[in-house]
This record gives sequence, structure tokens and C-alpha cells, in this order.
Amino acid sequence: MTARTDKDREQLLAELQDLREQLAAIRRKEDARQASALSAEAFFTRLSEALRRGDGQPNEDGEQLASTVKVLQKLLENFPNGSINIFDKELRYLFSAGKGLEEAGLSSSQLVGKTIFDLFERTYAEHAAAYYQLAFEGRSVSFELPFSNHLYNINASPLEDRDGNIYAVLAVAEDMTEQKLVEERLRRMEERAREEYERLLERLTHLAESFGESRDLLPIFRALREFSVSSVPCIGIFVSLYDPERDVRTACYAWGDGEEFDVSELPPMPITSEGPNSRAVRTGQIIITDDYSKIKHGVKTVAIGNNDQVLPLSSMAAPMSVMGRIVGTIEVQSYERAAYKQEHVAAMRMAANLAAIAIENVRLFKHERVARSEAEESNRIKDEFLATLSHELRTPLTAVLGWTRLLREREMDETTSRRALDIIERNALAQKQLIEEILDVSRIITGKTRLELHPITLERVIVAAMESIGPTAHAKEIVLEFTREGESGLVSGDPERLQQVVWNLLSNAVKFTPKGGRVDVKLSRSNSQARIEVCDSGEGIPPGFLPFVFDRFRQADGSTTRPHGGLGLGLAIVRHLVELHGGSVKAESAGENQGSTFTVYLPTLSYASDGDKEAVGMKDTEADGVPGLEGLRVLIVDDEPDALEFLRFVLESSRAEVLAASSTDDALSELERFRPDVIISDIGMPGRDGYELVQELRSLPPERGGQLPAIALTAYARTEDETRALREGFQMHISKPFEPVQLLTAITVLCKVSSSKSQVPS
Repeated sequence: MTARTDKDREQLLAELQDLREQLAAIRRKEDARQASALSAEAFFTRLSEALRRGDGQPNEDGEQLASTVKVLQKLLENFPNGSINIFDKELRYLFSAGKGLEEAGLSSSQLVGKTIFDLFERTYAEHAAAYYQLAFEGRSVSFELPFSNHLYNINASPLEDRDGNIYAVLAVAEDMTEQKLVEERLRRMEERAREEYERLLERLTHLAESFGESRDLLPIFRALREFSVSSVPCIGIFVSLYDPERDVRTACYAWGDGEEFDVSELPPMPITSEGPNSRAVRTGQIIITDDYSKIKHGVKTVAIGNNDQVLPLSSMAAPMSVMGRIVGTIEVQSYERAAYKQEHVAAMRMAANLAAIAIENVRLFKHERVARSEAEESNRIKDEFLATLSHELRTPLTAVLGWTRLLREREMDETTSRRALDIIERNALAQKQLIEEILDVSRIITGKTRLELHPITLERVIVAAMESIGPTAHAKEIVLEFTREGESGLVSGDPERLQQVVWNLLSNAVKFTPKGGRVDVKLSRSNSQARIEVCDSGEGIPPGFLPFVFDRFRQADGSTTRPHGGLGLGLAIVRHLVELHGGSVKAESAGENQGSTFTVYLPTLSYASDGDKEAVGMKDTEADGVPGLEGLRVLIVDDEPDALEFLRFVLESSRAEVLAASSTDDALSELERFRPDVIISDIGMPGRDGYELVQELRSLPPERGGQLPAIALTAYARTEDETRALREGFQMHISKPFEPVQLLTAITVLCKVSSSKSQVPS
């Protein structure tokens, strides 16, 4: 049915073109006949005047007249597709000639000397006579006259003598039969074309209605297929969506020879400069390929349809665009060569634009649906959390209030009283822990978590956390073991917060490890990162929950029958605190009852290791007293004179050699001359800020100071400010206002006094 429709459409268009050409040719002939008729009319005027001058007698014009009559006779005999006639006032033929007489079955001898009433039916004659009478009244008239299955157009003009009297009528008859037939056929063909266009609009309207009801992509692609099959040559259709960020197309739908095909496994298709779809994406124009096999020769393609080795011979790729943005392409194919014409382009362009809008609507609908689902899930989790919070707060509160009343109302022996106080204390501490977690999450949400950063070793942090969780593990007969592999180095961290990280991980491991299980903690170093692993032999993590294990308020089991308490905040706090330190954390588990492993990665200080710590004679950041900086050369950079002066005083009081610079350019110009051991720089400065200073410093070779320790001392104290400072090349970030001992300790750790001068070329 589709193939026949396409054939009919193409035949209709070909016939229309042929008719237009025929009509143009007929009109060219008409122009020539009109020119001949005008010449004949002028000649007859001269002829009649010449005859009148001689009253029918020979005169000096006689020879010229005879010659002219012969020329006229020749002209009239060859008058194409019509005749020239002269009538007197009785409408008697005085002259008649032309090829049109033969086509009407008449001759000049049959007509001359007879009136039209003698020759033709009275109704016919009276119809013609009415117009000829108007010509005798001095008017030029034109009218149509049917005769012998022909249609003639008659142009009648009066002939006047020397005195201006009308004595005859010149009538030029054109056979309009062929032209009228062509015009009628053309009218019918144009009517058919108009009807076809209206049907196209109906299909487009139906397509738009189908798109409006679609909430998924597949119905859109199928509606496109139905439209293409009924509107253009189409034995196959291929739809792909465009990703501008990756500059690739992704196959979404394919249909060929009446069958849909799975394209989900096809790899992304890069946009090139050759393929029809790529060109459609690049130019935003419809690309027609008349010889599809030629452009695909030697190119890897995806065949769809029957496996009969019959490949498409032509294709049309249409870009789908909305508001000037390409969202994908539609490619239709045909087994015929050069199957696609301009009318197909118009149809597919409109369909492609409608499809683009529908696809965008589906995307927006899905985004809205996802956002609504996430909001509903968030509300559910919030409600679940509030219920859990109420339970977790009320449970220890019940024990506290209950034993408090008993102590107040009853006399108890010393043993019972001591046990009551222990229970009250334990539950009060549990409540305190819950409240601390809630406050921590509140600070996380509001961005108010603050860190007091110091160069520290992680071993002490881990040991402290293990000592704290030890009694709980011992009570469950859980083996708790710490292993250190090599030197982990120093990290810039807040000791209390990092201890909280390790404690939360250990607490989580002990909680979910059954009696008699095992929890191992391992500290090691991987490239420039310290690594802490907490591995347990406990319940493990279900695969479906693993991606959400660090989400706030999320618990694998939030039901009222869950075997473990807690608010589901501990791991969320772990992730946030680790990320504040510029690190990362991940969770791994082979599944339920397979145990789990949590791994924390923290960046180490580039110029500080445990060996460095020993070189400067420090036990840790808790070393007593104010470190001395004797022998150290320090370059300080700050645009505020008061801040610069205070910083100079603090450093020189610790016996450091100090050079102050008020801008990045001044600092860089003094670098080679002063050869500092460490640089302390503000961030926010006019012109070029501290980030640009450290970037240019790191671009220098080591012998020119490219590896000098650098500390950011700034009033930009947000977490993201610290993260950026470390990323740009600073080893430490200290926020203003600062404690002098904090700064001096940081400088001491970053620089090895005994080898500082050997690190800078002399």
C-alpha cells in the first residue's frame, strides 16, 4: 500500500510538470498567433483602403496589390491552429483561410459568399452574430464559440474605410481545445496535489496528537515510523539522540522491513564530517543521499531488516531540533535510488521538529518524575528518621528517669545504687552521643563545620579511637587488631575530627559484627595518600543498599523490628569529615553475611613525613612550648600592612629571618635573591592573588624554588577555600585569626632545619 501511494504521488508530480510545460508551449504559440493576427488586421485595412480608392478599378497600386494578396494568401493558408475571416454587414464571408478550417472539416470555398445563417444552426449563428454586431458598432470583442468538438476563441475587430465608416469585420478564430484540455487536467492535478497536502497536514496533526500523549520515547519513535511510512518512501527508519557534551549519537530506535530491532547494545557513534546523520547534526539541514551504497562503501554499517543482502539505495537524514538545539536525527531509507524529493523534505522537516519537542517534553517529564520521587523518598526518610530519633532518645531517657525516681523514692543498698548510677551514666552518654551526631549533621547541612588543622600522624588517631571502642568490642568478644604497613606520612588534619571518623567506622563495624567476630584496622600509604582500612567479619551490606550507605538518615533496615539501634548518621558524618580533609571514603562488601570494608584516603603532606618530624626533634603537634625557627628564611606575602607587620613580629620573635612582600609580583621578584625555606602567603590580594603566586611558584624548576613549602594564611576560611588552596599547590591552609603557636608548629613541620639550605641552590 505504501509503495503504491509513493508511486501514485510521483506519477502525479511528473504529470503536473508535463502539463505545465505543455501549457507554456501553447501560450507561446498563442503569442505568435496574436502577432500574426495583428499583422493580418493591418494588412486588411490597407487592402480595403486600396480597393476603395480605385472603386474596384485598376490603379497605380494594382501591381503592389496583387503581390500583397499573394503574400496574404500564403500567410493565411499557414495560419496555425485557427483561421482568419472577414464578414460584411450581412455576416457573409468575404474571406476565410487558415489551417483551422481543415481541422473543423471546412474549406474557404464552402464559406466565402455565404452568411453564417446559411451555414450553421440558428442558435449557433445567433450567438456569433450578437458579438459580430458589436464589432460593427465599433467595438473590439472577444468570445468563445464551440464548434465540431472544438472550442474556438474569436477576436473580432471592425474594418473602416477612408472616411472612417465600418464596412466589414475581421475575425481571428483560435482553436483553444488543446489549451483548455491541458488547463483542465492541470486544474485537476493541482486539486489532487492540494488534497494530498491536506492529507499530509492531517497526518501531521495526528502525529502531534500522538506526541502530546506520549510519556515515553518508544511511542514517539513508533509514531514517527507510522508517519514516515505513509508520507515518504520508507522501508527502514533509524532514530538516534545527540549528546553535545560528548559529541556522539546514541542509537535509540530501528525498524526495517516491518520489524523492530534492538539497538541498545550499539556503541555511541562519534559525529564525523562524512556520514549523513553527522552532517545533519553539524549543519542542521536535511541531508539526502541518492546513492546510499556508494557513500557507505568501505564503511562499517549496521544492517537492519531482512538478511537478504538487499541494501537501501537512498536515504534522507533529518535533524530534530528545538529552539536551535539539535536533539537527534531521523534517517529514513528506500530501496530505490534517488527516491527523495523536495516535498519529502518538507514533510520530514515538520515531523522532525514535532518529534524534537516531544522528546524534550518526555525528558522534562522524566526529570520532574525523578525529582518528585526523590522528594517523596526524602520525606519518607525524614519521617522514618524522626520516628527513629524519637525512639533512640526515649529509650535511654526511660532508663535515666526510671532509675532516678527509684533512687529518690527508695532506699537501696550500695551495690544497687552504684549499678543504678552506672546505668544512668551509660544512657546519658548514649543520649549525648546522639545529640552530638544530630549537631554534627546540622553543621554539615549549614556548612558550619570547622576544622583545626595541624600536621599529624594517623597512627595516634587510630590508637585513640581503638582504645575508646575497645570495651564495647571486648564485651562482644570481638578481636580488634591494628596493623601498620610502612610509613604513612603526615597529614594536615583536625585530630579530634579524624578520631571521630575512625571511631564511627569502628563503632559501625563492632555493631554489625556478631559475637566472636573480628575487626581489623590497617594503616598504609598509597602514592601521595594515607590509607585507613576498617575490615569486619560482620553482616555485610546488601548490594542494593551499598550505593546509599553514606546517605544521611538512610539505614538498610529502618523497620521497627531492626536488630540494631542508631540514627543512620555515623557514616554520613564520616564521608563529610573525610571530604573536608580533601580525602575520600568508599565501602565494599561481597553481600550479606560476607563482612564489609571501609577505606579512607587522606592526602599526605608533600614535605612532611615521620622522618621529617624526627629531624626537627618533635614528638607530634602536642609538643610543649613554642617551636623555634632559628636559621629558617621565611618569605611572607600580604597586602595589609598591619597583618604583614604582626606576622613579621611573630616570626622574628622565633628567630626566623623574614622578608616581607606586599604583592605577588614583589614576592616573585625577591624569590631568587632571598632564597626562602618557606613561603607564607595571603590569598585575597589586589592584582594577582595568592593562587596565582603558588601556581607560578610550582611552574618553576626545583633549583629555582618550584618545590618550596607554602602555607596559605587567609581570611577565606570555608571548607571549599581550604580544598582549593591545597589543590592549587599550598601544603597547608591556616585561617585568620590564628594562634602564633599553630603557625610556628606548621612551619617547623614543613621545613627540615638541618637540610633546608641544601634544598635551595647557593
